[in-house]
Amino acid sequence: MIKPFRIAVFLILANFASPALADYRNCTAQQQSDIEKARFNAFDALSAATVQITPQNGAYRTWFGRWDAVRAKFVRSTVSALKNHIRTSKITYVCESRGAGSCDGGTYAFVYPSDSGTIYLCAPYFELPTLSDATFLEVFNSGTRGGTIIHEMSHYDDVGGTNDHCYNRDVCSDFARSNPNRAAHNADSFQYFAEDTYLKSR
Repeated sequence: MIKPFRIAVFLILANFASPALADYRNCTAQQQSDIEKARFNAFDALSAATVQITPQNGAYRTWFGRWDAVRAKFVRSTVSALKNHIRTSKITYVCESRGAGSCDGGTYAFVYPSDSGTIYLCAPYFELPTLSDATFLEVFNSGTRGGTIIHEMSHYDDVGGTNDHCYNRDVCSDFARSNPNRAAHNADSFQYFAEDTYLKSR
């Protein structure tokens, strides 16, 4: 027989080891399942990234440039805020039809930075690869489903307040070398850093 105290401790620990519950709007059952997997991937990637902001980490240098203690402190603060947000905040995922809202062209997702409780997902989002099914040798120039959730959350004013200074891995790795301070305010940089640290930690 499991005592109530042990159950309570387990529930508390489980709450700290997974993202908060989510809501869904206009999403099919399959889309909800895909997003659930991506949410847990995003949480695991942020958990890995939190402890990998070090001068020795090649992924850090790739996405945020040469080591600088002040910049690293800012990156660490943003990664911690991202992890805390996905762990404690109930986010509504809205599955938009092609052409609705800002879902034009090849847009994967979008948010309104002042609304830190909603992420809008466009049709191309569901064509992205799944982070947990990837290997580090595979290159996803536009990232993964889990990484895209991190990207979008980083735009929230009360989480990261990031901008889109560059898109895609090849461009953003060059950007980190040429303008590391702006890379520390770039959404894709946080996405790729979290994806890479997660893949290397497996």
